[in-house]
Amino acid sequence: MLIYYAHCKAIYDTPQEKRDIELLEKLGFRVLNPNHSEHQANCMSYSHITGNNEMVYFYDLVRSCDAVAFRALPTMEIPAGVYGEVTEAIKEGKLIIELPSRILTRGIDVETTREYLKECGQR
Repeated sequence: MLIYYAHCKAIYDTPQEKRDIELLEKLGFRVLNPNHSEHQANCMSYSHITGNNEMVYFYDLVRSCDAVAFRALPTMEIPAGVYGEVTEAIKEGKLIIELPSRILTRGIDVETTREYLKECGQR
């Protein structure tokens, strides 16, 4: 299964990018990384030839994949380019996986969990 790895340019060529790709491969995916030199060159050519926004090239890549994995910023916000790629995947009915960020700071305590379940009608 081919998965598109949507992530902010700020983590291109970083240990985080490497860890994310390794995780996706361990899960059995073949990873299409837009940071690959081939895609960066093709994107520039595509933009010059067609006059389209360069993101259209990446949307085409998203459509060619079975799924999309994305990483939000540490603030939990999703950068514009990544958001566009995820939105394209949603339109296409693709499987979407959010790579975990700040897991240890997002947990809630038992009482808060119980209150939430009560509000949802679970308890």
